[in-house]
Amino acid sequence: MLTNDQFAAMLSLGREQNGVEFKGAGPRTDKNLLVKVIRASLGMSNRRDGGWVVVGVNEGESGIDPAGLSDNDLLTWSYDAFGDNVAVYADPGISFDLQTIVFNDKKFLAIRVTEFEEAPTICKKDYNAEGKIILREGALYVRGRRKPETTEVRSLNDMRDLLELATEKALRRFISRASAVGLSTIEADDVADENSFNEQLGDLR
Repeated sequence: MLTNDQFAAMLSLGREQNGVEFKGAGPRTDKNLLVKVIRASLGMSNRRDGGWVVVGVNEGESGIDPAGLSDNDLLTWSYDAFGDNVAVYADPGISFDLQTIVFNDKKFLAIRVTEFEEAPTICKKDYNAEGKIILREGALYVRGRRKPETTEVRSLNDMRDLLELATEKALRRFISRASAVGLSTIEADDVADENSFNEQLGDLR
């Protein structure tokens, strides 16, 4: 759960952070807004520890404007409806929770997106608006290192971060399955050096 103090800290910076993305106010039925929220959610799902997408905060050249959502707009952002929308674009599906934040007598929607479970999330459908590609089929969206924004993977560092996270998850699954069938496994903390690693690997073989 996001507390009011944590939300206030997000806003106090006056800009997005790597684990926080702001989207403007509006109903879920605003397709252009909805797709931008989905894009941000895809990026957060491919980030270690996931992140927050906050709806109701406008961004401009002078900074952010926490405008909030009207009661009618907020009602359109139900868990099931948003989940159905995300499922159209996300492969595999993403895990998220919705929370309403009341701050300075204004209401905001906070979407907590968790990191992917097994494989990175891929966009499975295009969406274009006003001649711009908002979502591209086959794209991997991430939170860039250089600037806190959601982009397609476009650098070696971005791809390395994603592959490392996926590899760690695969290794945990292997260790869990190996333990379940009675195989001994090598814990990272037990490997002091390369020789120790090779000796234990030989025992496994």
